[in-house]
Amino acid sequence: MAKIDLEIVKQVLQHSDLGSALVHEILGELQSAIAKGKNSSDEEEKVPEKKQFVVVVSDAEGELLGKEWVGWVLQLPESEAMQSVPEKLQKVAKSFNVSQRGRKHPVKTVGETCEWVSAKIFKEQKLWLKTKTPVLLVPMKNAFEEKPSLRSGVG
Repeated sequence: MAKIDLEIVKQVLQHSDLGSALVHEILGELQSAIAKGKNSSDEEEKVPEKKQFVVVVSDAEGELLGKEWVGWVLQLPESEAMQSVPEKLQKVAKSFNVSQRGRKHPVKTVGETCEWVSAKIFKEQKLWLKTKTPVLLVPMKNAFEEKPSLRSGVG
């Protein structure tokens, strides 16, 4: 689409027999349309980058390194023990499987439970699922290796 300077449009409108009130109204609408166009193009450029969840686990003994692990991010009240999560997930799956939808398509794995079961059923067990899809679990050594300092000989 060709771009025309607003001053040229103003000159053309003034040479026509439209009247000054109508010319000012048309120019005002053109200016507001131009401002909206600039704002919408700015918003298109500021599209936020999509992010993913990654769970990092400290592996001091190196038992997990070299293997691929996936998991789901859950929340539970601080007053409850983390060891109760597997039992609660089983209860979530059982609650879903006795529902009408669950009788048609029962869940049999942790992955199916996290992906298909609604948040309402999780909330009944005081669990909140943060990721429906599995996230990569990245095991790493607990301590960072120090590189020799460039300033070691300077004194």
